Amino acid sequence: MTNAPDTTPRQPAAPVTQPGRTRSAGHVAAIVIGCLMLVPGLGMLAGGGAIAIAQAAATDDDGYFTFTIDRIESDGVAIATTDLWLDDADDDASPWVLDWLDLDVRLRAEGAASTEDVFVGIARAADVEDYLADTTYSEVVEFDNRVARYLEFDGSDSIAPPVAQDFWSVSSAGGGEQEIEWEARGGRWSVVVMNADGSADVAADVEIGAKSGAVTPIAVTLLVIGGILTAVAITLIVIGARGRRDVGTSSPGGRAGGAPLPSHGLPTTGTPLPSPTKETAVQLDDDQRHPTRVG
Repeated sequence: MTNAPDTTPRQPAAPVTQPGRTRSAGHVAAIVIGCLMLVPGLGMLAGGGAIAIAQAAATDDDGYFTFTIDRIESDGVAIATTDLWLDDADDDASPWVLDWLDLDVRLRAEGAASTEDVFVGIARAADVEDYLADTTYSEVVEFDNRVARYLEFDGSDSIAPPVAQDFWSVSSAGGGEQEIEWEARGGRWSVVVMNADGSADVAADVEIGAKSGAVTPIAVTLLVIGGILTAVAITLIVIGARGRRDVGTSSPGGRAGGAPLPSHGLPTTGTPLPSPTKETAVQLDDDQRHPTRVG
């Protein structure tokens, strides 16, 4: 006797769990460290870029940052600044900061008084104080929005011409614009502007310039370190955000990792069995449920 085959459709197997990603404490730490490194890294990049742009855009052809002040004037014989640099250096040795900065100062002065011959010089503050002692002169104490503020000293309006003195570290005198360049050194120094003949009533238009050999190395260092920190920070953030890939778990319809169980020749799970014909009748064994060919 031939039994009719069971053609009831089988229920589809439960979906297999696919591999995912999880984040461990190490991944979270990588994100936190990356964020902490990203802020200073971007700051260094911005600072280095700003310094490089400023050096390229704000300096003149000789590499000086320039500052023009309003006309300086005095009824006395000189206009002076004292304590241009003030530190513990008592000799010609420069302190390490000035050595590292490699700072050069440039002064340009053009006479604007009754006499056009102007003198500009830099000397030790002690020598200048002795030279100007008992004379009428003006000492620049500060600049307020490009305007000089003075401390006035009363005395004689007569003084020996500055060009006749030998204590100047650097000086220039004559008609038209006069220029001096000076390598900054430690100690007490003074800048003096006078009429070349030492007469009273001094007036001049002055431009101050400064150049440091450390600007380019500072900019390059900030850009390099900032770039490295930023790259490492982004790498840590990406690693932490991606997490760790899981292997995957098995389910009733498959193996670990999502591989399906073998079918042993049976139709794929969820596909209805074909209807039997007279030529091929299929009888299902009640105990083993394996197909057995009859006839």
